[in-house]
Formats: sequence, C-alpha cells, structure tokens
Amino acid sequence: MVLHFLGLAMGLSTGFANMVMAGLIRKAPPAEQAVLSRFPPAMSRIGVIGLALLWISGLLIVWTRYGSFAIIPRTFIVKIAAVVLLTIAVACIHVLMPRAQRGDQAAMARIQLLGRLTAPLAIIAIIFAVITFG
Repeated sequence: MVLHFLGLAMGLSTGFANMVMAGLIRKAPPAEQAVLSRFPPAMSRIGVIGLALLWISGLLIVWTRYGSFAIIPRTFIVKIAAVVLLTIAVACIHVLMPRAQRGDQAAMARIQLLGRLTAPLAIIAIIFAVITFG
C-alpha cells in the first residue's frame, strides 16, 4: 500500500507541478522560457515512475489481497478504465515530447490537450478506487 500511495503522490504532483510551470513559462520572457521549459520533461519522468509504481503495486495488491480480479466489484472496471486511459495519455505525451522539444508546435498542442485529460482521469480513478476499496 505504501508504494501505491507513493506512486499516487508522484503522479499527482507531476500534473500539478506542470500546470503551474506552464503558466510561468507562458508569462516568462523568452530568455527565461528556454530555461523553465526544461522542468516539465524532468517532472514528467517522476510521473512515469509514479504511474509504474501504481501499476506494479496495484497488481500486487489485487493478487495478494483478493487472489484475482474475479471478485473485485464492478466499480473497479471504471477505475481501471480511467487508469488505462491515463496510461495511454501519458505514453502519448512521452512519444510527442521529443518533437515538441525540437519546436513542433502541433506536438506541443497535442501534449497540452492530453495533459488536460490526465487530471480528470486521475480523479476518476481515485474516486472509483475509494468507492471500490474504501
């Protein structure tokens, strides 16, 4: 459980940190934008580690406490669907990141759109985890 909560903290902190940094980058002078723009990719690596911890610890929790997914309530399906969509969004962001760092504005726009989807998906996953296991 500790690893699961640590992964959750790492993932959520990434989203909040990158939202704040995006605002700072937008308002910063061009010379500062280049320096500040190095933060989101670095923070995103922490989020990926957190997401990996969530997947690994989550699977271990289900197997060690319940033996299988067979007895998990249906609300778990909503939770895991949100986590799968979140994982796909994060993977897409990481695929697009190198293009965005080279100045591809279309890639940056997609990253920003996907980034806006990650918070609601994480919140849905948390809500349904509490409903399922709380």
